[in-house]
Amino acid sequence: MSTPQHHIIKDTTATMSRLLQDELRKSGYKRVNIIDQAPKPDAIEGKLPAVSVYLYQLVVDPDAFPSGPTSEVIEVQQADGSKREMMRRRRTWVRLDYLVSAWAQTPEDEQILLGLVIRILADNVSMPRALLRGDSFDDDFELEVILSGGRLDEGTLSRFWGALNQPIRPSVQVYTHVPIIPETMSGFERVRERIIDFRNGQAPNGGLERFPSPDPRSIAGKALADKANPPATKQGGKR
Repeated sequence: MSTPQHHIIKDTTATMSRLLQDELRKSGYKRVNIIDQAPKPDAIEGKLPAVSVYLYQLVVDPDAFPSGPTSEVIEVQQADGSKREMMRRRRTWVRLDYLVSAWAQTPEDEQILLGLVIRILADNVSMPRALLRGDSFDDDFELEVILSGGRLDEGTLSRFWGALNQPIRPSVQVYTHVPIIPETMSGFERVRERIIDFRNGQAPNGGLERFPSPDPRSIAGKALADKANPPATKQGGKR
């Protein structure tokens, strides 16, 4: 990677903006501006027609913690070309919520743009690596783009658009998930042999015996178990 992996949020926004721009041009809308910031009046003024792609909210680790694993094992290539297994904290998934709105001279034109935006997003629910902008994505990563079916209540909409100094207007909610990958790693060695210690209670000095741990289902494993747990000796005498 030529850029740090934590640039992935910025690269995701750039990917969403470029997707809409390319697909709008293919549909004949070559003069539509893409605005990837809050649609405030000064950002929209003089740029009509426009489509705003606004990252208005993110949620860190919405599903995995604490039920998921806390670490992951990866292979890291060494200077000599070999690979070594390393352990790091698992990647942190981040949900990115976007609000897409259309801006034009008339409500009719805005509604046409919104319909086209919905069609574009529905046609690109899974974006392969070749369509992703930037170097922060893994080579096999696919960006899942999900149209939200939820509906914001009127009070929330009023506060949201009021904070942007705009009247309430129709918009499309869409979200996706991207990982933030920790850099700190530690060495990891897999268990190749286990050593089991036995105390022989019948030995005069209570001697310690040490054995490797074979498969308990094998003949050697059963023999080892018999040695560790000898049958009780019958006591008796002559009559």
